[in-house]
Amino acid sequence: MTVSVGDRYSKSSAPTIVWTVSRIVEKNYPVPHAILVEERRSSRQITLSVPALETASMYTKLAA
Repeated sequence: MTVSVGDRYSKSSAPTIVWTVSRIVEKNYPVPHAILVEERRSSRQITLSVPALETASMYTKLAA
């Protein structure tokens, strides 16, 4: 699975909160990270490693 800008995810433990990848950061990290913005509250952001987003038991990739 690949992670791209615009992809939407929900956390397995909080499926009603939808996060959208706003950018991918590869500089200054040993592994790529994604900056995600909550769809309903654009002021809320999180940073996760791409491998974490690709872990099906943690996050679910949603349809666009």
